[in-house]
Amino acid sequence: MKIDFLLSSTAMMNSFKLLRQYGQHNSMLLHKYNSTVAAAQLSDIKTSNPKPFKDIPGPTGIYNIPKIGAMFLFKPFSNYNQERFHEVLDNVCDKYGPIIKLSLMKSAVFTSDPNDIEIVYKNEGKYPIRPGLGLFEVYIERTKRPKNLGILHGEKWAELRHQIQKKLVRPKSALHYIERQSEVATDLVHKLQNTHPDQVRELLFLYATESISVVCFDRRLGILSGVATEEVKNYLDNVKTFFVYVNKGRLGLPLYKYFETPMYKKFKKAADESYGFGRMQIEEALNKCLQMKKNGTWNPEEPNFLMSLLAAETLTIDQITGLVIDLLIAGTDSTAKNLENFLDCLARYPEVQETLYQEIIEHMGQNGDLTADNLPKMKYLVACLKESFRLHYPISFGTVRALPVDVVLSGYHVPKGTLIGLNNRRLLLDPKYVKDPTFYRPERWLRDEKGERVDPIPTVGLTPFGIGVRNCVGRRFAEQEIYLAIAKIVQNFKVSLTGEVPPPKIIYQTFGFLQQKSMFNFEKRK
Repeated sequence: MKIDFLLSSTAMMNSFKLLRQYGQHNSMLLHKYNSTVAAAQLSDIKTSNPKPFKDIPGPTGIYNIPKIGAMFLFKPFSNYNQERFHEVLDNVCDKYGPIIKLSLMKSAVFTSDPNDIEIVYKNEGKYPIRPGLGLFEVYIERTKRPKNLGILHGEKWAELRHQIQKKLVRPKSALHYIERQSEVATDLVHKLQNTHPDQVRELLFLYATESISVVCFDRRLGILSGVATEEVKNYLDNVKTFFVYVNKGRLGLPLYKYFETPMYKKFKKAADESYGFGRMQIEEALNKCLQMKKNGTWNPEEPNFLMSLLAAETLTIDQITGLVIDLLIAGTDSTAKNLENFLDCLARYPEVQETLYQEIIEHMGQNGDLTADNLPKMKYLVACLKESFRLHYPISFGTVRALPVDVVLSGYHVPKGTLIGLNNRRLLLDPKYVKDPTFYRPERWLRDEKGERVDPIPTVGLTPFGIGVRNCVGRRFAEQEIYLAIAKIVQNFKVSLTGEVPPPKIIYQTFGFLQQKSMFNFEKRK
């Protein structure tokens, strides 16, 4: 949609400030904003005569060969692999500046300039377009599974998104499950007392699986209260493999689109078994829900995600099954990795951990739980998670969009349809925007009496779940599961690191995690 006027830079800034007053991450407001004024091409005095797209800086020579140029930045031509793509971006940006162009399967632009990031979000349109998911998308097509939100585009995406919006995305969506998920966090604390440091990472995966299962299946799997079965262990291994190959499939020639390459076969095996595990759980839960609906024993006041989807009668059983399994798989891996990163930050900064402990005692007491009533009061807990996300960004850069209109980024003309990667991770580690960016300092996210943040970090900087109408539908649950675990752990233990403590180094297998897993010590509080 075109609009017959241009937004001045002042009007644009005022509009964005107004939007932030009502909550920047409010997807409904952003949807209305994007679908009206913001759908126009943005311009101002500085960009009235933009430089051409071909002049955007970036690697030249063989690195600029269409479709394959970026391959020469990785092994065997360099020391980098897909897990270290963020380091490749850092090296290129160090040389060429905050906006660069790389020759991937098509020319892609990456920017860490907050003004550029605002422009991209304001121009993503009614139906934001993201690049395909490579291996996973091919797998869905070949196995004829229902397409999920990550794959769909246009009206079909919007229709499905609308149908689940109330169930997953709204601020209080996850709070319906907080009491039952709190029981899982309590079990995690009990297990940590007798867990060897080398096994903590695996235990966090068990916790994440058990916690999201409460939402997905309306029941506990029992993997924290007992011993994890081989079936569960296989599921966890397959989920990890699933995301390793999703990440690998993003770069290089996609030969898997034309025949089943060895990489595709490994991915397919992991995906088949991951979906198989989820399907077994969901069939049992669905049968129970359908029986409750049939005999009239369903209580609409009880939190039951599956039943709420069935009661709406707008989704097919296959769609519901696919949605729930996707939530299970994604929720297991990302939550576990982010939880470990968070614990590592607290272990390295005992003074932060002590401040957090005091807030926990104030609102939860020595033996209480995190609840829908006290969670909104725990500002420091929220700030600690934000700072963990900032220091160890959950994804290697940020959102990727292909815009429906031409835009001007950092003074360069970028044609519609160009892949644009938002390099949030680099922005949040840049001393130009964040004071002392290598330090873990949650206070920077707190607000003063006027409601202003202590540190004026660009609002669009920290968006690990995206913003707008295409933000992550599982965000509320992921954050809640992390809050629950951290609150109970810090309430009960002083967390530290054992042995040699090397500087943390993050790599990415879709989601970021510590290359060398942390060896945690959990000392019981007296």
